[in-house]
Parts: sequence; structure tokens; C-alpha cells
Amino acid sequence: MEAFEWYAIRATGTVAYLLLYLSVLTGLYSVIQKRRKKKVNNLHHVHEVLSDWALILTAGHLGILMIDSYMPFKWAELFIPFDTSYETIPMAFGIVSTYFLIITIVTSKLRKKIGYKTWQKLHALNPILYIGVTLHTVMMGTDFHGAMLTAVAVANILPILFMIGARSSDKKPAAA
Repeated sequence: MEAFEWYAIRATGTVAYLLLYLSVLTGLYSVIQKRRKKKVNNLHHVHEVLSDWALILTAGHLGILMIDSYMPFKWAELFIPFDTSYETIPMAFGIVSTYFLIITIVTSKLRKKIGYKTWQKLHALNPILYIGVTLHTVMMGTDFHGAMLTAVAVANILPILFMIGARSSDKKPAAA
């Protein structure tokens, strides 16, 4: 059973990370397209569904960690940053990132109730979420080490930085 749990922990974490990555890309791309006055309705839906599934798989990742027979974690170790003696810093990045993901999804679902400006300010914190998850993956991952893992992390971040740059360049200059 230990091998199944090991693979399930890694699979849920990896797929959740991939879905979050795709969600970030679709979110940034939709902002760029919207600023260019192009329709993005379906893209918003895809962005939200990817985020929802990232959270579902993150919950699965945490659930399997709790029942893992080789190294079972207590509830507090998975939900309270710095409350574990195992890989304390990478675990804290994962825990804090999970909270940012929950906040992002809940506030997105309540966007009309909390107001667009408030939602936009909260959504602007998402780079913290993505950087935290990436650091958790790089520091915690046991599947790849060193140069290969760093290359994967950099390869994931480069398109996002490119889209952030494209989004920034699409902003209209302030009136003088």
C-alpha cells in the first residue's frame, strides 16, 4: 500500500500544480485579450474550472498525506505552517499557498458581492500563491533534484513572466 500512497501523493500534487499553472496562464491571457477588446467569456470559465480542480486535487494531496502509512502527518502539520519537524520551510510554503488558493477561489466566487475592485486587489496577490507552490515543489519534491527540477521551475515561470510583461505593456499611458 505504501507504493500506491507514494504515487498518489506525488500524482495529486503534480497534477494540482499543472492545473494551477494552466489556470495562471489562462488568467493572464484573458486579461491581455480583454485589454485588446477581444471576447474572453469561455476563457474565464476555463480559468475558474482549472483553479477549482487544482484545489480539489490539493485537497486530495493533503488527504492522502494524512492517511499515508509510511509517514502519516497529523492534521496540524498539514494546516499550520511551521508545526512540523519534517521539511519545515517547504511544508510552510505549501500550507500558506493552499490558504492563498482557497482565498483566491472563494473571493472569485464572491466577486459580485465583495466588489470588483476588492476582488482585483485580492487577485493581485496570486503571484505569492504561485511562487509559494513552486518553491514547495522545488524544495519538497523527491522525484527530481538539482538542475532538472530548477529547469522545470524556470520553464514554468518564463511564460508567466512573459505574459505579465505583455499585460503591462498593454496598459494605456496615464493622461498628462
